[in-house]
Order: sequence, then structure tokens, then C-alpha cells
Amino acid sequence: MKPTLYCSGLWTMVISLVLAHGKVALTASVQAVDVVVGTTASELERFAAEELKTQLQRLLDVQVNVRTEVPSGQTPIVLVGSPQTNPSLHFLAKDWPHELSDQGIAILSVDFEGRTALVVGGGSPVATLWAVYELGYQCGIRYLSRGDFYPETPIDMDWESWEMVLEPTLRSRTWRTVNCFAIGPESWGLEDQKKLLGQLAKMKYNQVMINIWPWQPFVHYEFDGLKKQTAKSWFGERFRVDGDTPGKKVFAGAKYFENPDLARKTSYEDLTAAGVKLVSGIIDEAQRLGMKVGIGIYPCEFPREFAKVIPRAKTIRQLNRLTVGPGAQQGPDNLMFRELVSTKIHAYLETYPTLDAIYLSLPEFPEWDEHVEASWQRLFPTGAPGGATIDDLIAIAGERDLIVGGERGRQALRGNIVSLAFFHSLFSDTDLLRRPDGQPVQLHVTQLDSALFSLMDRVIPAGAKTLNFVDYTARRVVANGHLLADVPADKVSSQLILTLADDNVGVLQQSTLNSIHNLVQVLRQHGWDGYSTRYWMLSELDPTLQYLSRATFDDSASPRSAFDELFVALTGKTSSAERLWIAFQHLEKATNMIDEHGLGLSFPVQGMLMRHYRPQPAPEWWSEVKDLYTQAMIEFFRSASNTHPRASDLLNYYAQRAVYVTEYISCLESLREAAIDKQAGDLEATAEKLEAATESLYNAIDRLSNVAHDQSDRGLIAVLTEFAYRPLIDEYESVLEEIDL
Repeated sequence: MKPTLYCSGLWTMVISLVLAHGKVALTASVQAVDVVVGTTASELERFAAEELKTQLQRLLDVQVNVRTEVPSGQTPIVLVGSPQTNPSLHFLAKDWPHELSDQGIAILSVDFEGRTALVVGGGSPVATLWAVYELGYQCGIRYLSRGDFYPETPIDMDWESWEMVLEPTLRSRTWRTVNCFAIGPESWGLEDQKKLLGQLAKMKYNQVMINIWPWQPFVHYEFDGLKKQTAKSWFGERFRVDGDTPGKKVFAGAKYFENPDLARKTSYEDLTAAGVKLVSGIIDEAQRLGMKVGIGIYPCEFPREFAKVIPRAKTIRQLNRLTVGPGAQQGPDNLMFRELVSTKIHAYLETYPTLDAIYLSLPEFPEWDEHVEASWQRLFPTGAPGGATIDDLIAIAGERDLIVGGERGRQALRGNIVSLAFFHSLFSDTDLLRRPDGQPVQLHVTQLDSALFSLMDRVIPAGAKTLNFVDYTARRVVANGHLLADVPADKVSSQLILTLADDNVGVLQQSTLNSIHNLVQVLRQHGWDGYSTRYWMLSELDPTLQYLSRATFDDSASPRSAFDELFVALTGKTSSAERLWIAFQHLEKATNMIDEHGLGLSFPVQGMLMRHYRPQPAPEWWSEVKDLYTQAMIEFFRSASNTHPRASDLLNYYAQRAVYVTEYISCLESLREAAIDKQAGDLEATAEKLEAATESLYNAIDRLSNVAHDQSDRGLIAVLTEFAYRPLIDEYESVLEEIDL
């Protein structure tokens, strides 16, 4: 629904003045402001008051005091909270917006005993915090993942025209973190995680899902005499960054690229202790900011040492084959396997005793399918609604136009059915989902096969919510948006995984802004509860995060309106924002073209570059994609040269990353030419082309090193060096040796 916004002209007035002058509507200047919070206010509301103090001091350039009682005098006052949490607001009890939900926010001008006063509050303490940040936004502050941008000069606050009431259009707004790969937040230490969480609170995210893999060092458990002994990062890969490493200046002399909180830890015990401390810190900080926190696990997958207690265990089809799972000898009612999974879940709940939720993910490659008929019968002992049969659904899964289609789709559907039957058996123990203090945690089932969407309320355990995955990229989900209508959102609280940037598209610049907008509209249309993000690098996500932060509280927000509100304010010029819009449209076209024609083009794994070393002409679409990135690069540079100094670093970051991409594609093109020459027996030409490829790749990495600002940027350099640059050098030297023979 559209948010209630009384005094409808206020928004237009505020934003137009902010964008044009960095000011809000002019009134007489003030010398001081008093922020008043309740004497028994929660810690979160007291934090909101301190955040408001910080913002107002910078916005107004005046002294701001936080008090628990309204002082005498005529200075403007800001009353923080609600009539239930701030006694100074009792006079407003009858006029308080009674429709305000626990997520609703209110910014209201009121008369307080003849004084100018502003109420900044919400239907809960966290909503009050969001109201503080919304006030800051309306006054010209812009919140990015990397920090805040304030108006250039102090503003003159209009204290008398605020009548704003906002409600979310999507109530669940979940940020996913940790994940996997060195280019993603698995590489971020707690300091980086906390900084980002602070920015996400300003964007009104209210949930965090910490996605954990079985081989990572974030939990310990024992079963039947066996102890977990695997503690790895990045699917067990190691990235040496000393010696001949392009861009090694960003690693400050380190020998290996590591998560800073796990650095130089080598034993299982030390790695696990450090990992638990890191995740505990993420949980504590997110909950301090009013967010609910859940941990996402793969309940039926275990490190390989547990194969000893799973007779004829299957090796799970994933990178580097690090985990095992059930097979033919473990049916959905197998008591031993149920105890093993229960042990694992208990370990997470005991290790992280304040968790609000646990997400149980169905496997990406479900292979536990030997018991599909019995499992179907367990799920539907009297038959499925509408007469659906297992054969019908398997056929649908095979025929759909998704990556998980064909035989992989049929396999996935069969594996889903067995896993779901197992979940029903597992949660017959109603105490399994309880924290050590006895409080229940919310169960979420993740990645249910889309062929089962219409049966969702029947196949998941009672009371569970769902986090749903349709396909790897946002563009592909839009193309299959009709599947989202099958979800009984009125019966099951459902979220959609929104892929902001996909690892299958790879390590190149990406934008999915328009596709995300289309999906947000579909979620509203069908009554979904919200979304969870999926991404690895933050790099070019600023416009998409800006859009989501605005659209989830205002259904009239569009990609372009949100984009302009961000970049006109940052650059100070509509012309710069226009060029940036054009640049990001080029990025999205390039993203979609890679998705359509070459998914996996730069997937960040071993062989990512040299798999393209084959004697075939470069496909024409490579040239088209390169041209799109070149056009984006030109617009980024033009914008950077014609912008406010405060935005120049950000725009230069975008521009230099665009140069990196064009150089990377040039490397691919030279590599193909080298392979053709090698097949023809012309080793001299081969060496020449390999040298050109090496130069392009070195230049690409060097550009990245000049603007690297976070662990994902450094992780990208480490990955490119290990998986692309060093193999390329090896091949070049091998060809030179062959020439010398």
C-alpha cells in the first residue's frame, strides 16, 4: 500500500529544496535544540535519541542536548518515542496515529505548551530509530553501504510542517551475510560487519540471516564419538598474496588473504573459537539495532569426517566436495540420522543462545531421492490437493524454463520431497526449536522447489515460514514471475530471495535495479511478506539498495526517482545524475546479456580464466558487452569530472572498476586468439597473444588495487591473482619454453 503522508506537498517541497540547495524550507535560525527521550525508554530509543543528536548537530550546526524532561525556555524540542514510552508525549495520546503498526513511523509537528516541537517516533522502539533516520533523509542525508553523505552546508529546519506517517509495504526486509567466497562477506571481520549493519539500520532492514556452510569454523558438535574437525573458509581455497601478486599493495605485506578475525589461526580449535566470536558479534550488533537474527544452515550436510556414522553416505555435489549427506540407507524416518541432525541444530542454538530464527536450507543439488515414493505418501497420506501426483510435479520440474530444469529439475524435485518428509519427522520433536532459555525460535524453510509452491502450506512443518528461490538471477526470476503467484502467501509467511548480484554472472560489474523493481511489484501484488538479499560484493549495489530502502515504505517509489534522490544529492548536479543513470543502464544491459548468453563467464573458482583458452573465435556478444562497459566507463568518468568533491571518490571507484572489466574482457579475447594460434602451430603468435592477455589482466587488477576500499575488493584481487593471473603466467612461460626447445 502507499504510505500515509499527511501534508502531501511536504515531500515535494523538502526533496526539491534538498536537491537544489542542500536545505530544507527556510525559517528563522535556531541556536540550540533539545532532544527529549523518556526516562524509562528502552536502550534502543535512547540510542535513537543519540543518533538524532548527531544528525541534528551536523545538519543545523547547533548545540543539541539529549534530556529526559522538557527544559524551560523557547528552544525547539524534539520528542522521541511514543506516548507509551515517553511521558512528555502523553498529551498526544488521543491524537497519536492509532493505525500505526509496530513498524510504522511518525514525524509530526506539534504545539507543546506554546513551543515549537517535533515528534519523531514509531510503533516500537526500532520504528522510532527508523523515524530518526527518515527525518535525516528528508533533511538531505543519504545513506550508502559505505557511509553517510550530508548536505554541504547547514540547513535551516522547518519545524512546523511535518505530518508524516509511513508504513512498510513489505514487512520483512532481510540482509544475508557471511555466505561463501573470498569476494563476499565471508571475508569481512566484525568491524566491517558492524559498520555495514549500522548503515542497513538506516535503510530500515529489520532482519539478518547469517548463512553458514557445514565446513566453516562457526560451530562445534560431536556425535557418536565423532567430533567436527573441519574449519575452512572459501570452500577450502587459500589465496597467496605475497611475491608476484599484482596489486599486492592492498594486502599490507600479508602472505595470505584472510578474514582479519581469523588471520593466522591454524588449528581447528583456534579457528572455531575465532569464528564463533565473529558470528556472536554480528548477532549482538544486529539485535542492538533492533533486528531479528537467524542462522541459515544446511541441516542434512556434514563435513566429511561424519561419513563414518552415515552408512553409505553420499558426497554432496558442491565445490571441492567438502560435505557428505544421507543416501539409500537413510529414509526420512531414520532415527540415527534424525539424532545427528538434531545434534547439529542444538549445537547452533547453544552456541548462539539469543537467536530469533533458524533457516533450514534444502540442498542446491538435492540428491537424496531414493525414498521419494514413501516420502510423498508421508506428506500426503490421503492424496494431494487437486489430485496432484508426484509424476505430474516431476514432469513440471523437468519442463520448466529455469536453470534447475531438465534432469536437474526432476532430481531437485525428488530430493526436495524426501527432505521435506524428513523435516516433518524431525520436528515431531516440538522442543527441538528452543533456545537454552526455553524461548522458541522461528523456523524458516529455504529454497523450496518451485514445483511445490502451490502445496507449500502442506509440505512444510506447521508454523514454519519460507524463504524462496526461483532462479539464480533477478532477470530470470522476472521471466518466471508467474511462479510467484502459486505461493499461498495468505497461509504461509513468505519471502523471496532477491539476487542483487550473482556469482554466476561473476566478478564483473553488475546492476539489477530494474529487475528488482519488477519483483518488488510482484511481491506486493501477491501479498508476500518481504525479501532477503543475495549478493557477494557491495561495489555497484548503491542504486539498488537506495531503491529498496525507499520502495519498501513507499509503493510510488520508482528506480529512477530513488536514483535521482541519491545521486543529485551526492553530486549536486542533475546532469551528473543523468550521466550516472545512463551508466547504470549500460551495466544492467551488460549484466542481462552475460546472464542470457554466458552464465558463469567469470565465476570465481579455479579455472575461471583458462577455461576460455580454447581455439574458438570470441563470441560476438563479448564485443557487445565490452562496448556496454566501455560506454558505462565513459559516463562514470564524465560524471566524476563534473561533480561535487565529496562524490568524486565514489564515482571514480565506479569508473575504475569499469576500466577493470573492459581490460578483463580484452584478456579473454586475447586468450581465445592465442588458443587459435596454438592450434595452428604458430607458437610465436601464441606467445604474443598470451603476453597481450597478461598485460590486460595485470592492468585490470592494477586498476582494482587503486580503488580497493573493502575486504571484498581485496578478495577479488586475491581471487583474480590465484585463479586467473598465475595460471595465465604459467601457460605463457610454458609456451616460451616450448619455443626455446
